[in-house]
Formats: sequence, C-alpha cells, structure tokens
Amino acid sequence: MESILLWGLDMIRAVQSHANPSLTVFMKLVTNFGGAAAYLALLPLVFWCYNEEKGIRLALAVMVSVWINLALKLLCGQPRPFWPAYDPSVGIITEGANGFPSGHAQISLTLWVIVASWTGKRWAYAAAVLVSLLVGFSRLYLGVHFPTDLLGGWILGGLVLAAYFLLSGRIKTLLLRGGQRFQMIASTAAAFVMILYRPSIEMLMPGAVVLGMGLAYSITANRLHFRSAAMFGRRGAGKVLTLAGRYITGIAGVVLVFVVLGRAAPEESSTYYPLFFFLRFALLEFWIYLCAPWLYQRLSLAEKLVRNPPDKETPAPEDPPRKEP
Repeated sequence: MESILLWGLDMIRAVQSHANPSLTVFMKLVTNFGGAAAYLALLPLVFWCYNEEKGIRLALAVMVSVWINLALKLLCGQPRPFWPAYDPSVGIITEGANGFPSGHAQISLTLWVIVASWTGKRWAYAAAVLVSLLVGFSRLYLGVHFPTDLLGGWILGGLVLAAYFLLSGRIKTLLLRGGQRFQMIASTAAAFVMILYRPSIEMLMPGAVVLGMGLAYSITANRLHFRSAAMFGRRGAGKVLTLAGRYITGIAGVVLVFVVLGRAAPEESSTYYPLFFFLRFALLEFWIYLCAPWLYQRLSLAEKLVRNPPDKETPAPEDPPRKEP
C-alpha cells in the first residue's frame, strides 16, 4: 500500500508542475461543487423552489453518502498527501480529516447524477460525471487526496447511486403506507443507527440531519401539505419573485439559526457539547423542512393545499325502505 501512495504522491507532483495562480483559483472554485457548500446551498433550493419530494429524497441520499464516507475515513485512518509523513509542500490547501475515501469525489457523483436523472437526458448524465471528474482532479491538484482516495470515493458514490435507484421508490411506498407515525419512528430509528458508531463528534452530524429532516418533513407533508410548485397560479416575473423570496428568506433563517446556536454552544471540552452539536443540526433541519414552509404559507409565498377535502354539501345516503312482509 505504501508504494501505491508514493506513486500517487509522484502523480500529484506531476500535476502541480503545471500550477499557476489562475488555475489554482479555478480549482478552488471547482472543488466546492463536491463539498458542503454545494449541498448546503442546493438541497434547500430544490425542496423550497423546485420539487419537495425530489428534494427530500436527494437530501437523504446525500446524507447517507456523507455518513458512509465519514465512517470509512475514521475506520481506514489513511493520511493525506500533505501530512508530515509524505510531503507537506504539496498541500495548496489543507484539511483535517483522514484521506480515504474522498468525500468530494463520492458526494459530487451522488449529488449531480441524481439531479441529472430528473431530466433523463444523456447530456445531463455526461455533465454530472464530468463535474465529478473535475472535482476529483481539483482534489489531486490541490494536494489533499491521493488518486486511490478518488477512486474509492467514486466507487462508493456509484454504490450509493445503485441503492438509490433500486430502493428509493420502495422506501417511499413503505413510508406512505405507514403514515405519519411510522414515518417519524423510521426517521428516529435511522438516526439512532447512524450515531451508534461515533469515534469522533463529526459522526453525529448525518444522524442529526436525518432525524431533524425526517420528523420535520413528516409534519410538513401530512399537516402543512406544502408543495413547492403551488404559488397561487403566479407566472413569469411573479413566479420568479416568489421563488426568490422563498430562497432569500429561507437562507437567512439558516444563517440565523446556525449562528445563534453556534454562539450559544458550550465549550468543546464540556460534557454537553456533543448533545448540543447534535441538536444544532437537528434544529437546523427543522427550520429548512418545517418552519420555512410554514412561514412561506403565512407570507403568501406558498399555498396550503388540502388533500381530498370532505364534501360537506353532499347529504348522507338514506337507509333503503324496508319491504313489508
């Protein structure tokens, strides 16, 4: 394995031999398409402004992918190229977690291929794969991953995608049949399983997101009946302004919740810090998937739809007349 890593280090040096300031800026921009910035901006946008059902399924797939990646990083414990054991000079940027597998490679493939599947077009799939390849190359250029890290990330991303396309429809059917109570129990159970293995505090994040997202969306779907496409028949500029209003209001709330809870957090050495860390992400999901849709309905940025309203004007059928013997 050591010889493979040293070969990868030579490849990084070869790639960086063509480095220049403009290319470095471009690579720093590209790498964000596979990082937290991409899915933190995109997932709420899809849910609030495009399609709430696709948004929740995409968010769940991404969080499962993040959880798998973090768990394997901690299990494998593989160093990064710029760590002292290898070559600190190759690290154009630095990151703290272990290297294998590459989260950027894995999550970019998961995220963008699912988005491409909504169009069903070949060019969209090709663009998604190209973005993931560019993200992977940027990680190599920036000196934060060995080639084997990227390969491992892409393989895992492919496995997550296979599971998504094979199972997501069946899981949706099961959750719909089970009703709100079953949905909330399933979210809690999934979060519990995800936090069983927690050698570092970062492993609490995916479970917190799944718990908050699952509970909040269950209430939104069954009580608020929020539909991202329903906006009082507005079209053209009115539709654009409505969607912009949703996104700006929602992101402002995300920043406010995250900052306020961050400032209220105890010291990392505190016994209560892991619990607060967990609750911070869970409550953030409550804002995204419950509080923001509720606020949109109050601000007339979204309609509240009612499923199968009862027809109160239809009289109850009378009993048929009895025949006399």
